[in-house]
Amino acid sequence: MEINNLHDLLNAVEKTEKSFRTEVWWRGQTQSWPLMAGIHRPDLGADENRSQCERDLTIRFLHGAMTRHTHWPEGDYPVQLAMMQHYRLPTRLLDWTESPLIALFFAVQNHDDEPGVLWALNPSALNFQEFRTRDLLPPYREDVIGLFQAPFGVAKKDIHRIASVVIRHVDVRMTVQLSAFTVHGANTPLNKHCGKESFLFKYEIPSKSKQLLRLELIGMGIRESNIFPDLDHLADELRKMAKLNLITGL
Repeated sequence: MEINNLHDLLNAVEKTEKSFRTEVWWRGQTQSWPLMAGIHRPDLGADENRSQCERDLTIRFLHGAMTRHTHWPEGDYPVQLAMMQHYRLPTRLLDWTESPLIALFFAVQNHDDEPGVLWALNPSALNFQEFRTRDLLPPYREDVIGLFQAPFGVAKKDIHRIASVVIRHVDVRMTVQLSAFTVHGANTPLNKHCGKESFLFKYEIPSKSKQLLRLELIGMGIRESNIFPDLDHLADELRKMAKLNLITGL
């Protein structure tokens, strides 16, 4: 199924909710990107060095973050990792959102020469595949916490599983984006998972439809400065709107 406008999006949401019959998480991205956490992507080098690379990135970011963020959640591994992810460090987390509109925003923002894709995830069904429970998992659970300790070099053992987890929001970006996360102890892309039919849907977005969808999203109040509530993104949004002649007098 293709999404060319917001009417198509509503149809996709209805279809997904009827099929999953539970909470749905959404993710928008360029179609060519693998559906896997950033730390596992091939552009970071050889797989045999991946664990060391992950620890090095995490510890270096940690050392710099404490002097740059006044309320850094020191000692809370899941929240720290979520913060790192939101500030674009490659981590073992994959971003999702509870809002299909916000996911669509990310699917159509860039790469106009490439198709986009909207992924729909049944987080409960994924956890049933991996942990035999339909609950959204707390990150501090005994068989889950190791997934968050590993990047900091303090895990007692490696856990090669993927989990849908609930991490508390401590940053405004996480709140406004209705953030949710899967944590990936394995490097298998979710769309290559042997049980993907039970928890994952894919909707394609033709490249020719991206500009129209961006305009429709602006009309719905889904704007860059709302998704990223800082002055840099406000300026970027206004510059783009001026190029589209969407700026009017106050």
